[in-house]
Amino acid sequence: MADNKGDFLVGLLIGSALGAALALLYAPQSGADTRESLKQKGDDLKDTAGDAYARVKVQTGTLASQVKDSSATLAASVKDSANSVTARVNDTVEKVREDVTTGVADIRATTAQEASAVASKAHGEVAKIKRNANDPLLPSAPEGSAGVAEDATATPA
Repeated sequence: MADNKGDFLVGLLIGSALGAALALLYAPQSGADTRESLKQKGDDLKDTAGDAYARVKVQTGTLASQVKDSSATLAASVKDSANSVTARVNDTVEKVREDVTTGVADIRATTAQEASAVASKAHGEVAKIKRNANDPLLPSAPEGSAGVAEDATATPA
């Protein structure tokens, strides 16, 4: 859109210059008057072009400053967003780390309890087998059996 304004301005200046030149050429004046008039119109055109150039230069500087400010603001916003995401990811990682550590500790405690219970039960069974093996009141194991005496307290079927 700014390019269209610039094109319009250039077209306006060129059209004005051509119109003024044609008007002077066809005007009934002496050569000296025409030259003086052309010189004056040329100076006016030069001043107008200088003013237009100065305005465009100021507008370009303003626009460049706005773009620079917007870029800085955008960069700061992106940096803040990245820092926020990084902080949230770090918090989540720490929470997962704590959850895993707690889970591992719970599994170790449960495993230790279960192992202790199994070991206790196994010691009880071993002690029972030893008592039964040393008990003279129990009948001997028949031939072909696995060698484990039956429990004396068991009810025969």
